[in-house]
Amino acid sequence: MSAFTPEPQIVYPEKEFEEAVVQEIKSLLAGEEHVLMRSFGLDVALFLKGDRQRLLEFKSFGGQRMGGVGFGNKAGEGPQVDLLLQHESFLPLLDKGIRWVFANALLPRGEARFALLTTTEARLAAMGTINRSKQNNFNIGRAFSSPLTWDALSAHLARFLVG
Repeated sequence: MSAFTPEPQIVYPEKEFEEAVVQEIKSLLAGEEHVLMRSFGLDVALFLKGDRQRLLEFKSFGGQRMGGVGFGNKAGEGPQVDLLLQHESFLPLLDKGIRWVFANALLPRGEARFALLTTTEARLAAMGTINRSKQNNFNIGRAFSSPLTWDALSAHLARFLVG
C-alpha cells in the first residue's frame, strides 16, 4: 500500500512531523466518520465510529540529545510519563488505543526513518529508569529497532486506526 500523501521532507521540529502525519491520517480516514483533536492529553486524539478511540504521541529526533529524544518535562512530569509508569498489567490495555509515532530527521527522505510503537514498546525504548525526578528520554536505537518507510508507516497507521 502506498501512502496517500507524499513523504514530508522536514520531520523536525516535532510539530512539522505531526502535521504531516495528521494530513496522512485525514486522507486515510476520508469518508469515515471521525473527530480529530490535537493536544488532548497526548498530541492527537481520534474518536471513530463504533466507539473506537485512538491516541497518538509524536516524537522527532533531530540530534537534540545524544542518541535520545525527551518525553515529559524536565521534572519528570506529564501524561507521557504517567502512561509509561503504569503497572505492566495495564500496558496491554494501553496498547490497544495508543501509538507512539517517531521520526528520525537525521536520515534522508525515502529511507526507513519512522517508527510506530505500542506503549509497551515505548516503555522498553526508554533510556534507563523512567521516573518523576528527571528528564526522561527514549533511546533512539531501541525506538527505531524496526524502522519503517513512509508508505509502511501509513499502512501500519491504517491498520491501527481502521482495521
